[in-house]
Amino acid sequence: MAGDTILELEPNTIGQGNRIGLFWADKAKAMGALMKRDGQNDPIKVRKGRKGEEPWVLVAGLHRLVGAMLEGLKVKAIVVEGDALQLRLVEASENMHRRDFGPIEKALFVRALADVYEEQFRKGYGDASDQEIGQRKRWEAERGLVQNGAEKLAEIEADNSAATIAALYGWQDQAASALGMSPRSLRDYLFIHRAIIVPLPDHYEDLARHPIGEKRKTVMELAEIGDVENRRAVIDCLLEYPAGLTIAAAKEIVGIKAAAAKGKATGQSKFMDNAGSNLDRLSESGWRQFAPRLAAAIKPSALREVRDAIDARLAEIEGDNA
Repeated sequence: MAGDTILELEPNTIGQGNRIGLFWADKAKAMGALMKRDGQNDPIKVRKGRKGEEPWVLVAGLHRLVGAMLEGLKVKAIVVEGDALQLRLVEASENMHRRDFGPIEKALFVRALADVYEEQFRKGYGDASDQEIGQRKRWEAERGLVQNGAEKLAEIEADNSAATIAALYGWQDQAASALGMSPRSLRDYLFIHRAIIVPLPDHYEDLARHPIGEKRKTVMELAEIGDVENRRAVIDCLLEYPAGLTIAAAKEIVGIKAAAAKGKATGQSKFMDNAGSNLDRLSESGWRQFAPRLAAAIKPSALREVRDAIDARLAEIEGDNA
């Protein structure tokens, strides 16, 4: 698919076409300066232009192309061939090896790879095994059952894409060796794409350039906000306020109440849990030593209930030892 002949092209003869990732002006400027000083070691990838296009069209390497243009340099390029799906795979695969991407841009390339692999699967549907066909049918059935449930749909789409890539195309081994990306990470990036990039096309680029968008953990926290309008409001708030505003503070500002942690003890249960945790630290001799103090600590109104509970416990122990 890709040739090994390196050409030197004028940047203005190369159309940019549609690309997957984001453009960072500072990065292009820095790359141009490095190319002027040290030369270009990594060629960009181009395809031949079609009717109505520039002589060449970029496949991968926008920052190098723009950097060369800024410095008035010719750009080294390798010509690649293939259909739209193959060329998309070239761009996504090359960029997936980059480690300077934030989670949102990584999500764009992970989703692009998932699209390529899933399309390959659909094209080869007739040759698929019974297991693969069954997997696809289960996914289609699950998707059909979702009615106005964008969050649930995001989850099952992410799970299906991750399973398809891992099981059918050896992604897990490839990712582990090339990227150190676990199946969980893969699912997170697919979920970020579905929960933030798809429903908020006017927000995700700004979020990617904001400090809160630099870490996968915080972006996942935003993606997991259940309602898309609440998600939009929190992101708007984060983008409006200076860096340093937390997601929790943004939620409070827009009026989203923090949900109590699932299963977390509150009120009397919390007091009892704390007391029980401390009592568990006592040794057997400690229990005997402090028995009078423990009895004295019981409120008179609860003495009968405590006595009944102790009697029941003694009866249970004696029954076990009978």
